[in-house]
Amino acid sequence: MANKARLIPAKMLSSDERVIFETRPSAWLYMKAASLAEIIGLISLIIFLWKWFPDAPSIPYLSDFLDGDYGTYVQYVFGALFVICDIFFMYRWMKWGSTVYAATDERIITQKGIFNKTYEDIPVTMITNIDLAQSLGKRALGYGTIVFSTQGMSGGRKADIVWEAVPNPFDVRRKIQEVMDVRVKPKG
Repeated sequence: MANKARLIPAKMLSSDERVIFETRPSAWLYMKAASLAEIIGLISLIIFLWKWFPDAPSIPYLSDFLDGDYGTYVQYVFGALFVICDIFFMYRWMKWGSTVYAATDERIITQKGIFNKTYEDIPVTMITNIDLAQSLGKRALGYGTIVFSTQGMSGGRKADIVWEAVPNPFDVRRKIQEVMDVRVKPKG
């Protein structure tokens, strides 16, 4: 069991609170669309720079547009497409990097947000159920979704905390269940 927080701010923890588990979601959740955008962006960059390659062969259909009356504009469209795809990739990367799931011996914590941070936490004693969902594709990639059901909140409303794309979800569920067993079940 770990004691030091690596991903969540240490100032969020009380002096005697121990970190049991912390991780980021699987990069697959955030980065599959971003990776496709980056591939499209790199292809756009190559097309944008094509005129400056020495002895570059012509590209069927596209070379006519690049050499035509509006060739410079077409070229700039590909340059702009590269910039847009690169910005999208960086945004998704930062969003993935700023999402953290953590469990301590007292509570579970969710951190989200790039510039504006949002922290959600619930005491382990309020968790009534831990559900785990894993499709065939998620099982093959080694991640799943964990849903923490809690006791009724103020106003009689029930709250669920959802952790998406958790790597090794069965291990995570087991660790949190062990903490719940110590905290919730009476000794004796």
